[in-house]
Amino acid sequence: MSKNSRSIRWGLAIVLALWSALLIRFIVFKKIPMIQIGRVRYRFGGSTHTGPANFVPFKTILPQLHGHGNGLIAKVNLLGNILPFVPVGILVPLVYRNMTWSKAILLAIGTGLLMEVLEVIFQVGIFDVDDILLNALGVLIGYGLYSAFSSINQR
Repeated sequence: MSKNSRSIRWGLAIVLALWSALLIRFIVFKKIPMIQIGRVRYRFGGSTHTGPANFVPFKTILPQLHGHGNGLIAKVNLLGNILPFVPVGILVPLVYRNMTWSKAILLAIGTGLLMEVLEVIFQVGIFDVDDILLNALGVLIGYGLYSAFSSINQR
């Protein structure tokens, strides 16, 4: 491995570490007080969320996908649990070259599980298996994008 290639991978590792820190900051500790779109305001954080954990897959996702409740909040919740994790799926294989789909699946599940466990440990959220699934989907989308672009570059 050349010195330049090693420097690039170190730089990407630093970007991955910073992105991971931002994910923990904004996903776990939810310090985004409010977003306003037109007249609609959505409060993301500011209070401790307590209640029963959700261990039933798709219990919260399916009603949102079927249009129950506030559509904007559902979209923000779904996209807010997927999109921030896409860069993880792209950055990890750039740093660790031996990534495979099976390792990406483990990374995806582990990343989502870590976020939910941190919310429980710090008592800032409710454990929700659906959040794990959405976070994992984001990581897998990122890895899929990485795989697609790397296969195009190899041609």
